[in-house]
Amino acid sequence: MDYFIFVLTNALIYGIITLGYAVPVGYTGMVNFGQAGMLAVGAYTAAILGAHGIPAPLAILAAALLTGLAGFLLGLPARRLKSDYYALITLGFIFVMNSVILNWTPLTGGPFGISGIQRPQGFHTSAGFLFLTAVTLLVLGVIVRRLMQSPFGRVLGAIRDDEEVAASLGKRVTRSKLVAMTLSGVVSGIGGAYLAYFIQFINERVFWLDLAVFLLAALVLGGLASFQGSLLGVAVLFVLQEPLRFLPLPGTYLGPLRIMLWSLLLLLCVLFRPRGIAGKAELDN
Repeated sequence: MDYFIFVLTNALIYGIITLGYAVPVGYTGMVNFGQAGMLAVGAYTAAILGAHGIPAPLAILAAALLTGLAGFLLGLPARRLKSDYYALITLGFIFVMNSVILNWTPLTGGPFGISGIQRPQGFHTSAGFLFLTAVTLLVLGVIVRRLMQSPFGRVLGAIRDDEEVAASLGKRVTRSKLVAMTLSGVVSGIGGAYLAYFIQFINERVFWLDLAVFLLAALVLGGLASFQGSLLGVAVLFVLQEPLRFLPLPGTYLGPLRIMLWSLLLLLCVLFRPRGIAGKAELDN
């Protein structure tokens, strides 16, 4: 029973993370590879504040706000860069965050990370934290879905489909992109904080390139510009990857094997089903 609670909680947390990731990538068409870096901002903010006695609600709020600021700053290059060039800039954010974590040792613990992260008061048990995560995902899902169905969401869809046409119709493309990245940062900050509370230990390896591959594979597999697809992609990947835990292989092989599985699924999806399982747009749009 504990194993299933562990897997379900983990999947729900990544559902929150993918929900935030879907806003710029799926709904706006901004290929952002820096999601793992934004998660690191949220996770370390919550962990550091918690270690200094700040209550979890305030730590989560601070994580959301600070990661929202990081998302805003990461969205600034989108004013001049598009497509692959912007994707490379966001990819560099992971390396920047990795360097900050490793070198700002008094604050982040460097390569030793931060351990003993306490979960929110009243939700220390596995079942309690599962309930909290499920409620958070439900609330954020309703908020994000309403926003994406609003006039603002339709503007993001127009930018995704054809940015120049959207600009010619008087839509504020740059402002909309910045808002999308900020919103993504806020949701990602909450997801990062929950991830830190869940595993109760973080270091720079948690937020490395394999996490970026997983999130992109989940989003593309489930389908872009689709609320259901964002969550469905995470569910499918967890169902496919969990049996790998029981293979009679050394732990050093399981990590690379998971990345190979995610990359293969991403490649097959792009080639044969560009819109994913329930998507409304393609990655190259």
